[in-house]
Amino acid sequence: MSRTLLLAALGACLLCPAAAQMSMSAEEEEMLEQMGVSGQPMGRKNQEPQAEVIKSDLKHIYCGVCRKMVDIAFAKSTELLEKRFKHKKKHKFEALEFDGEGAVQEFIEKMCLPLKPEGEWIAKIDLVKEGEQLLLATQPDAGHCRRECRTVEQACNDVVDKADTDFTETLYNGVKDGAKLEQVQRYICNRAAGVCKKKAPPLKKRKFDEKFKVMTAEEKQMIDMQANLKDSGMSGTMYRREDLAGMMDKLGDMTGMEGMEGMEGMEDYMENVDPEEGKLASNVRGDDSIDYADEEGEKDEL
Repeated sequence: MSRTLLLAALGACLLCPAAAQMSMSAEEEEMLEQMGVSGQPMGRKNQEPQAEVIKSDLKHIYCGVCRKMVDIAFAKSTELLEKRFKHKKKHKFEALEFDGEGAVQEFIEKMCLPLKPEGEWIAKIDLVKEGEQLLLATQPDAGHCRRECRTVEQACNDVVDKADTDFTETLYNGVKDGAKLEQVQRYICNRAAGVCKKKAPPLKKRKFDEKFKVMTAEEKQMIDMQANLKDSGMSGTMYRREDLAGMMDKLGDMTGMEGMEGMEGMEDYMENVDPEEGKLASNVRGDDSIDYADEEGEKDEL
């Protein structure tokens, strides 16, 4: 094993702002594994199969999922469109370059994806049997997306497919006409998607009941990074910073610190790195930071 190559690999990992290395070679990764440091595959390398949908639960939750979707989407549509409609009313003869319906449609297309901010509500759902009903119990924090999460995701996709373009159009017109949430829910879920026309059949016994498992902040950060990598088509492996730092100490003991000159001050550097921004904590914003004040002001004017 080349000590120089291993030092370079460890150094590169420790210099990564979020303890993740996306460009390490297969040889370097193999060396780290031989030294007892294993990482979490990310992006395209993360090939862990998705949990199976609980198909027997679907018919019991379609209506509840649809109502929940409309509740979230109507609030977001109102946020996206209300200011625009007020501005348009005051300036009837001005042309506004804003595709309101397109913005709503874009949100709808992502709200069934648990790993996206628009679909995070799915990861917060715990399916709970109460009497002969299967209810959606919203938890304060997101959980691991396992079988129940995938079941809600499937129900969400089915509702969007059934309602088709009526989902977006109804939300858009509902905000425009000042309709109430209950009216929009009734039209989309009863008529467009048709999942609330009849009551769900009584649930006698569930074939599978999964315990809701909350994600830690570290797990949530890792999941978000995986999702971002997949979107960008990248691949790599995440290593825990403390594991790599421990390996540096171990390697230093083995070599008597010979050849470690280039790594001096690494600990001090890492303590000053902001894990979110990838910059030194003493200069997180820096001179090249972007000021969004003007853009926000323009948005508020609409």
